[in-house]
Amino acid sequence: MANEELQQRSRRVRIFWIAATSVVVISIALSMLPDAIDADVAKADRGDVRVEVVDEGRTRMHDIYVISAPITGRVLRVEVEPGDEVQAGAIVARMSRAAAGFLDTRSDLQARATVTASEAQLRSAHAELDLAEREHKRNTELVAASLVSKAAMDQSEARLNAARAARDAARAEVERARSAVLDPSRTERGVVNVTSPSAGRVLRVPQESEAVITTGTPIVEVGDPQHVEVIAEFLSQDAVRMKSGAPAQIENWGGPPLPAVVERVEPVAHTKISALGVEEQRTNVILQFQDMPKDSLQAHDFRVDVRVVVREAKNALRVPLGALFRRGDGWALYKVVDGRAKLSEVQVAEADPHFRAVTAGIDEGDEVVVFPSASIADDVRIKARK
Repeated sequence: MANEELQQRSRRVRIFWIAATSVVVISIALSMLPDAIDADVAKADRGDVRVEVVDEGRTRMHDIYVISAPITGRVLRVEVEPGDEVQAGAIVARMSRAAAGFLDTRSDLQARATVTASEAQLRSAHAELDLAEREHKRNTELVAASLVSKAAMDQSEARLNAARAARDAARAEVERARSAVLDPSRTERGVVNVTSPSAGRVLRVPQESEAVITTGTPIVEVGDPQHVEVIAEFLSQDAVRMKSGAPAQIENWGGPPLPAVVERVEPVAHTKISALGVEEQRTNVILQFQDMPKDSLQAHDFRVDVRVVVREAKNALRVPLGALFRRGDGWALYKVVDGRAKLSEVQVAEADPHFRAVTAGIDEGDEVVVFPSASIADDVRIKARK
């Protein structure tokens, strides 16, 4: 019995020392293993990926009216100021009748006499036309009854066409003569009223002070604030990727982004020198607001930023841009599997400033290393950084 007890005690001692030695060896082996590398980790998810281009633009009132001097004369001081609201037909300036050389009494009487003479010629042309129509109708009936030759009808038809041409010429002469006479409704006690052709807002007043000006000199510019669009000059290589109806946003105008849509891309480019002195081919892209812009943006030539969507992937599998890096001719990333980094080659598609769509090589919900450092390699232990 004593020998058996000694053998059992000896066996337990050996088991104890074997276990203790194993623990020490394992502890030493674990202590010699490299520490897990801290890394930022993100999950692959699904969402929209948009390819966008951004450039500067400016607002533009679609309908701008340059109100010019209708006569050569002295314009009195313009009372309207930029920003004033005007209605259609409202008086924006007045011109002195006395300063207009061709509006003296003799010139005015000559112009009116020319109108009277041209109207008389028009009445004569109408009479000739009536006579030619009756003659042609009569010859047509006689030809149908075989009483006159067809040649007589052809001659009467020719006289009818000539009478119509003479009537049209006389009518045009009346319009020309009337255009030389100033509209009496625009004249008041020797003063010519310059009116606005449309309701809108005064944009500029090129002629503020009293002066003698010639016909066609701009006096006031009026724009319609109800129709404001945005014109942006994009590089031609960006403009060719845009299509009418593409969604866009108007930014950096002094408020939150406003939704817009591309109306058209002009087919002509122009050369523009950049701030670095580089020649660029730029194309005008016209955009329309989806809603009426704010009152503060119902203006002309205000600077804005334009962001246009040229391609879009809906509900695409995506990863952060920082997780991807070049590997040969393709792309790769590190997936986190059981706490270790696994090098995986992937196929990618569109990218926006934050994400890139992935078409193969990864599944939704997989964890990936974002901005992997040089110390991260395949099968390296990873510790997610909080």
